[in-house]
Amino acid sequence: MHITPESLSSRDRNFRRNFYNTLPGPRGVHLIGTKGHRGTENLGVFSSVVHLGASPALLGFHLRPLTVPRHTYHHLKAQGWFTLNTLHPEFLEAAHRTSANFPLGESEFAATSLTPLYSENCPAPYVQESRVRIGLTFEEEHHIAANDTLFIVGRVREIFVPDEAVEESGHVNHALLQTLAVTGLDTYHRTTGAERLPYARP
Repeated sequence: MHITPESLSSRDRNFRRNFYNTLPGPRGVHLIGTKGHRGTENLGVFSSVVHLGASPALLGFHLRPLTVPRHTYHHLKAQGWFTLNTLHPEFLEAAHRTSANFPLGESEFAATSLTPLYSENCPAPYVQESRVRIGLTFEEEHHIAANDTLFIVGRVREIFVPDEAVEESGHVNHALLQTLAVTGLDTYHRTTGAERLPYARP
């Protein structure tokens, strides 16, 4: 099958959206926690988080155009902090419901019965049910002119991860933690195992 954007143009809009969203294959999925200046706790599911470097430790994520209010964006810019929280099978349905368009004053934590958790350092809420929780400060943003979206860069400030999941090599064992991945906007995958290869050299 040979496909071009032109050949897809005649297909249904939902077909095109699902095709392009699932085309790259499974990727990480996280709940991003923020808190507004009025104290409202916000939570949203994102599938665009990427590793940007280890020294300093940076992670980034993609944000849709600001043509409508983006609670995550406005809160993290106002407060300067946000959290990344992994998804796991026991609370998948609740995590997925955070993708709904809740009103600004309504907390997704309350709406989905997920539990906000705070540390001494991070003023943004973590998800207590998550097994890997990362606190970050806003570092910079980049406008992507091609589709008017934003790429947000955060600096890792603290990490909470179960001791047994961190191997002597430094690898985090996500299969042990049953961390979920996603394709598209609604198809979730379990992490069931992995094959580790030696460092490649020419």
